Amino acid sequence: MVVSVGIDLGTTFSAVAYIDPQSKLPKIVPNREGNKITPSVIQFVNGQPIFGAEAESAFNAGEPGCAATFKRGMGKTETYCVIDGKPFTAEELSALLLRHLKEEAEAELGDTIKEAVITVPAYFYSTEREATVRAATAAGIKVKKIIDEPNAAAMAYGLNNWRENANILVYDLGGGTFDVTLTRMGCNGNLSTIATRGDRLLGGRDWDNRIELLLLDKFAEETGADIHSDAATKTMIRGMTEGVKKQLSAMQSANATASIPDFGSATVVITRTEFEESTADLLDRTGALCQAVLTEAGFSARDVTDVLLVGGSTRMPQISQYIFRMFGKKPITHVNPDEAVALGAAIQSTKENESYAALSMQVMNDGKKVTDRSDSGLSLHLSVKPSQKLSSLGLLTLRETTAHAMGIIAVSADTTKYINDIIIPANHPRPVRVAKAFAFYTSANCVDEMEIYVLQGDKENPLDNIIPYKYVASGIRHIKEQKGKTTIKVQYSYDNNGIIHVQARQEDDRIDLPIRKEFVPDDMSKYALPIDPAEFQRLELLNVVMAVDVSGSMSGAPLSDAKAAMCNFIRQMDFSHTQVGVLAVSDSTAIVTKLTDNENACIRAIQSITCGQTGYGNDAHPFAIIKSMLESKEGRLFSIILADGVWSYQDAAVAAAKQCNAAGIETAAIGFGSADEKFLKDISSEDANALLVSQSQLTSAFGTIAQSLGGGTARSGYDNTASDADTWDD
Repeated sequence: MVVSVGIDLGTTFSAVAYIDPQSKLPKIVPNREGNKITPSVIQFVNGQPIFGAEAESAFNAGEPGCAATFKRGMGKTETYCVIDGKPFTAEELSALLLRHLKEEAEAELGDTIKEAVITVPAYFYSTEREATVRAATAAGIKVKKIIDEPNAAAMAYGLNNWRENANILVYDLGGGTFDVTLTRMGCNGNLSTIATRGDRLLGGRDWDNRIELLLLDKFAEETGADIHSDAATKTMIRGMTEGVKKQLSAMQSANATASIPDFGSATVVITRTEFEESTADLLDRTGALCQAVLTEAGFSARDVTDVLLVGGSTRMPQISQYIFRMFGKKPITHVNPDEAVALGAAIQSTKENESYAALSMQVMNDGKKVTDRSDSGLSLHLSVKPSQKLSSLGLLTLRETTAHAMGIIAVSADTTKYINDIIIPANHPRPVRVAKAFAFYTSANCVDEMEIYVLQGDKENPLDNIIPYKYVASGIRHIKEQKGKTTIKVQYSYDNNGIIHVQARQEDDRIDLPIRKEFVPDDMSKYALPIDPAEFQRLELLNVVMAVDVSGSMSGAPLSDAKAAMCNFIRQMDFSHTQVGVLAVSDSTAIVTKLTDNENACIRAIQSITCGQTGYGNDAHPFAIIKSMLESKEGRLFSIILADGVWSYQDAAVAAAKQCNAAGIETAAIGFGSADEKFLKDISSEDANALLVSQSQLTSAFGTIAQSLGGGTARSGYDNTASDADTWDD
């Protein structure tokens, strides 16, 4: 027989539960030692992992080869610890623990476990949730669903204590994480999350650390020994903290005895008052998050009908006292805080697997929530019905919310800085998806890709949020008829497990563009700095006029080579935001083609130029016509002059060129043959724009200018003006 179970993968303890086929109720599966919870500790002995009480005892005794609290490192790629020269990530350690839990439960149940509902802190980010799924897969477990720990506990509580219209605040203080979630019990077993907050780096271990500091100070004072710098003694004392904390939860003081080097046995006393004073700031951090949840939901403390304590650390008396001061009511204490999460996960394991593309998928329109749950406002003061047992597990349904807002790195309206553009707010029912459309510019001479940075968090500065990955959409087609401008629709989703998905489509395509996930670059500092205007220069309208000498000296190969170089220049330019005009100049100046964004028209015009087209001498200059063609245009204004000799009236040409420069028109001059280098510099807007080359270097010279104008390289970009787009099914 194959069974589905619920697994509470905790920081300090883990548990497995299933639905008893006889009673049809959730039940904890004891491990081989007969205990309902298993320490989340691993010890490696001769390279082999050891679990359970033995591993915990070794860890508390400071023995080598132990790994604990690795849940705090989930989602990180770096090594969590190195044991006997072998590095382990938190994900790898979690996989080992999950496999052990699976094997222990299978031995007890006599059945095979192939799938499970696994719990995570509500405030876990997408990367941490994905890491949990990968760890389970590596352990041979198919993840049926990821469920938030506070919601699992609320389900376990609600099964026997359903209070219709009740607003339950779940205060979940585990060994390594803290979550506070406000849930609402509706009718017919409908449990829905209203708001959630948390701190993935705050938990019972932090209280243990304060006890460790108290013990170190007291032993140092009692013995006069330099304990703080003695690693072995510190490790020994660290192993005592859990026991001292349990004593202080039952008594007003706790004794601790240790053997101190060069002193012998010493005993110190810690009072509950000392402990509570040293941890008051930690308690206040939980209170601040409770208040934040109430504020987000539009609740006051009096609107909370019940407070449910979850996690072994809530057994500390200061927790219940703090809750009473804050909410004016005693918390619910008849639920086992160590077992509730696993029991709730087992209940969820009986549900049909909700597909990612389920009809219940919420779609955001115009930035507003679309939801079938009652919003807070009018429903707050409905009468709470008496507590009752639900007649069937099948009545229990759960709607979870997004713990973190999802945004993207975008440009502010005034284009001066990068911001977090929130597209899915925090505490929106999940699953949810929203699509945005971007105007995207492609280049004809490259395969364009679009980089997408998704953020989790609601801070305006992008770098104050979590950036799970860099998503890269590839295979974007260059649509020549649209001048390279195309529409890319990007769909952002949170699935049932709170994991991010990103999809993209071009125009009205029915097939998704390939998207790959890459790790975020180490240096993202530019997104916290003011925007360099050059960042968007590639999207600025560019107006270029080319004037070519067609005097008699250009006859034959010189003109042929010049036209080839000019055509090559045209092919390098991005006509999605470029217009080019062409002039012929000798004794007079003629417009070969007006400014156009038609690449082929430009090439045909250049190829039509003939020697002597405007005379065979050098009496004219092109700058008056260049000025008239460009001065009224928006964007960057640029002219390119090609000459192969000395012009008849160079002073007049220089004066006219300076008038163009004063009008904001930049000029680059290319000369070859008998051209005058000083003249080239005089008519150029800066010396670097004067290029005296050989005839064979004309193509290279034009290529240099193309590079400086943003051509000749793979370029793409989007205008950051996003509009709502239709979502699509997966």
